[in-house]
Amino acid sequence: GSEEQVNPLGRLLRTQLNRIKMTRGQTETEPSMKLREMDEKNMHNLFLKNMAGLIEETKNPAPCLNPNSKRGGMATHAGVALELGISRPQANNKTKICMSPQMEAILIWCQCRTREYENVKISNFTNSWSDGLAFCALIHHFFPQAFDWTKLSKENRKQNFELAFQTGERFAGIPDFLTAADMISMVEDSRIDPKMVFSYVQEMYRMCNDL
Repeated sequence: GSEEQVNPLGRLLRTQLNRIKMTRGQTETEPSMKLREMDEKNMHNLFLKNMAGLIEETKNPAPCLNPNSKRGGMATHAGVALELGISRPQANNKTKICMSPQMEAILIWCQCRTREYENVKISNFTNSWSDGLAFCALIHHFFPQAFDWTKLSKENRKQNFELAFQTGERFAGIPDFLTAADMISMVEDSRIDPKMVFSYVQEMYRMCNDL
């Protein structure tokens, strides 16, 4: 209805919440496998499954009969981050970081997928995406033949947004609820909405991670 058209973010968040509930309680077939022996894709999937379980457990706490079941998730996630050689966001006196476990999981996925792109450094869901290169790098990682990465420049912000969003929709079916005009407007007003950026990136994860 008209309410859904006005608030696409709310519709997306509802569907994502349902996905989180569906992933709760899944277990790995080889729980004794060491992280270094797992390929990167399995590591990310394990990471997000554990993170989803932690979110659900936080909202609906249950008696902890087995300390190894569903609990202690953050230690596991920190270990995955260390294995992948990436750093988790840290709060300091100037910046107060308020990031949900799910947002942190997706952020680390973004860092892993773009670590070979020199001009891209993703540490949040706001200004890290302001020149459009982070969106382009994620899309290019999965569809390297779609465009020439070396021709891109952070000065061409509008072109980068358009290229990333159009390529994502064409090759992966990523919904176009976030547009280049939306991003340009938020950047110019210095008020990038982290929920909008996160929701789009989460759709990128959902549509591309299994490719």
